[in-house]
Amino acid sequence: MPQVADPEIAALVRAEVECRWPDGVSGIDELVRYGLVPFGKMMGPWLLIRSSLAVGGQIASVLPAAVAVECVQVGAMMHDDIIDGDPQRRSKRAAFARFGEPSAIVGGDGLFFHGFAALAECQEAGVPVDRVARALTVLSQTGLRIGNAAIQEIRMGRRICSSTEYLNMIRDKSGALLWMACGVGATLSGADDAALTALSRYSDLLGVAYQIRDDLMAYDGTRAGKPNVSDVRNGRPTLPVLLAHQRAPREEQQLIERLLADTDSPVAERYEAMTRLVRAHDGVRAAREMSHRYARLAAKALDGLPASEHRAALAELTVPGRLV
Repeated sequence: MPQVADPEIAALVRAEVECRWPDGVSGIDELVRYGLVPFGKMMGPWLLIRSSLAVGGQIASVLPAAVAVECVQVGAMMHDDIIDGDPQRRSKRAAFARFGEPSAIVGGDGLFFHGFAALAECQEAGVPVDRVARALTVLSQTGLRIGNAAIQEIRMGRRICSSTEYLNMIRDKSGALLWMACGVGATLSGADDAALTALSRYSDLLGVAYQIRDDLMAYDGTRAGKPNVSDVRNGRPTLPVLLAHQRAPREEQQLIERLLADTDSPVAERYEAMTRLVRAHDGVRAAREMSHRYARLAAKALDGLPASEHRAALAELTVPGRLV
């Protein structure tokens, strides 16, 4: 997957992180730095800054908030790795595999609190206090929305659900994650209701497209930063699996159901069998087409923003191969 952040935005955010958490920090900040560095795609900071600029904001005013969303999103990933039992993240050992689960839990909590503190610093950068308060509300409410989706995902495990149920869940999981960035950036920069509505729709639709693309990595040969067997090991009914299940004859539907429920067979065997079924019943192609359809809708949602190079940059993220 290509890097999302433009070189200028990436350099600014990296410098800010290195200033706050230099090499050699100790205590909880050691966990914080370990989660943040090396940097990933920095999709959250990029979306926040581009959304801010698209409604007339300035980078300097929202740079602390860009660090804030990266902290919150990395903290969530640090906890997700524990839940999923995935020992790898961003092509290195996950925090819990490196430091142990108790320390990684505390490290994730530390990232959350650092995120709230960084967002509050936007007042010192010149953002009116009422906008900072509204942005804190966006961040908090979005975090709760993501948490509810995570509970839904856990409860959906080991069984087949409808594709509609699954799409609603990932809208509230991945769509909300992107809205956290877009909404905070635009709110800090004084966006009106029309712009906030456009960005909310854009982020929800793009989040669905992005999550489907992430689901496909397990089955289309793409190298991800975490194990490809993760979803099968955890019995997650991702969209390629659900679409293959819809298309399969009853005997093979039952086999897919058994593979999701199985916790005893070697995970490599389960993964190989599921991959064969997903590919045999067109789950990869059908899921990819759905991802592209949601991306096109996300691009259309941006019509609610004034034309600018920043709206164009947000739209570019919807082009297949750029993100989805």
